[in-house]
Amino acid sequence: MPVGKSILKIETMKQDYKIWFDTSNIYLRKGKGKVGYLPLKDYKSLLYASQEDRCNYEFSPFGVHWNKLDEDLCFDGFIWK
Repeated sequence: MPVGKSILKIETMKQDYKIWFDTSNIYLRKGKGKVGYLPLKDYKSLLYASQEDRCNYEFSPFGVHWNKLDEDLCFDGFIWK
């Protein structure tokens, strides 16, 4: 998969959080607050996942969980702008 900067792949809304991906990063925004991001290169299961699998996530009090991908991202781990 080529790595780019601004190609929007997925945008979904669950609870007060908005999650979206481009070819390089996963982004997270709570409500209308700050945006956090993480580089997908550090999370190979998300980098190579299908759009369907990326959209199949759940929130916990501490982060985001993708059961099928066996991936967990902590809110505190995001780089906040």
